[in-house]
Amino acid sequence: MSIPCDIVLLPNEELAKTAIAASQALAKYDPFFTLEIGKFYPHMSLYMFQLEESDIERVNAVLQDIAAGQTVVHGHATGYKMGEGFAVGYVDPDYEVTDELHALQQTIVAAVNPIRSDMRQSDKEKMVDATGIKLENLQKYGYVSIGQLFRPHITLTRLKENVPEALNDLPDISLFSGAFDRIGLFEMGPNGTCIRKIAEFPLAKTSV
Repeated sequence: MSIPCDIVLLPNEELAKTAIAASQALAKYDPFFTLEIGKFYPHMSLYMFQLEESDIERVNAVLQDIAAGQTVVHGHATGYKMGEGFAVGYVDPDYEVTDELHALQQTIVAAVNPIRSDMRQSDKEKMVDATGIKLENLQKYGYVSIGQLFRPHITLTRLKENVPEALNDLPDISLFSGAFDRIGLFEMGPNGTCIRKIAEFPLAKTSV
């Protein structure tokens, strides 16, 4: 049996609390979900894919090895987006695509892509009208947001429609700049949520 999975960077406790509080501030707009540790985890997605449950330990071993050689990642938040260029209603602080983030994603994808099982159903549906780099990524990796299309972000919630004024309820974007100190493997739910933590791996200490 296979399950949809997401390999993510997990924010440290302070940044996770900031994301959860911001998500809860948008609860009055009747969203599809609100972030909460143990239910809908705050995260930065690196690679979404389908995985046979019998291969979970293989992926865990790969991620443990990668995490052991990776220093803590410091994300620089650049601004909020709502439903721009992707599905309606998502509210995200975006992050700068640094060489470090790009290299980490490439390392993970290269190691896990040979292990993955087929594609998530939502990615199969994207194949219908995909062209260019989007199509190439789906064909090679089963996932769109890789390389040039990588857009690091934390999804705070998904509203049923775009509500631009909801952004006024969010804190200054600078509060989302901070440390991501673990790699996580999660089972995914609807709307890109991480609903079950399978494993997490602390990153190495920051270099002196």
